[in-house]
Amino acid sequence: MTFGVSFDPYSGKGGHVPVYDPDPIINERIRRAVRYGQTRWAEIWLSWIALSVGIVLLGPTNTFSAPSFRVIASVVSETTAGSLCVFFGALRLLALWINGRRGRETSLIRTFGCLGGFAFWLAIAVGFLMAAPPVVTGVAVYSVLAIAELHASGRAASDMAAEDTFGIRARRRRNGGSTGSSSAT
Repeated sequence: MTFGVSFDPYSGKGGHVPVYDPDPIINERIRRAVRYGQTRWAEIWLSWIALSVGIVLLGPTNTFSAPSFRVIASVVSETTAGSLCVFFGALRLLALWINGRRGRETSLIRTFGCLGGFAFWLAIAVGFLMAAPPVVTGVAVYSVLAIAELHASGRAASDMAAEDTFGIRARRRRNGGSTGSSSAT
């Protein structure tokens, strides 16, 4: 792998961009695959974790009967929490699959999924903390999952900006570079 100076279409900046292959078509395919792995694997694993947690909550055991879940159980039922985990975990996996197969049309869904995951994992961590003493390891684990979701949301938002999800760059180009309407004085 070498580094060449060229324009990076993902960041919109020039600079040192890795050159994996001298053939530009193959090089672009490799760059997209590398970028896909950097931005989406965390989201894929976090989605699988949510789906797995949901399946456990929907299982025959009464998970919320554990003392560390008493605060969470006072807010939401185990069946509702499990159903939400399964639904949103599966929805995120579907959005990531579409994103990988068709291009980058699902970055907005990915961003909201990450922010929702952040709120969900943080709520579980806070629920465990509020049920203390004793402080259980779930506080640490779910806090790390929340931070991972927050990081992934930044990556998804960066993809939104790169693909111009809201058409801001396109409008700017149509308007000759102006960012807003000018007022006459």
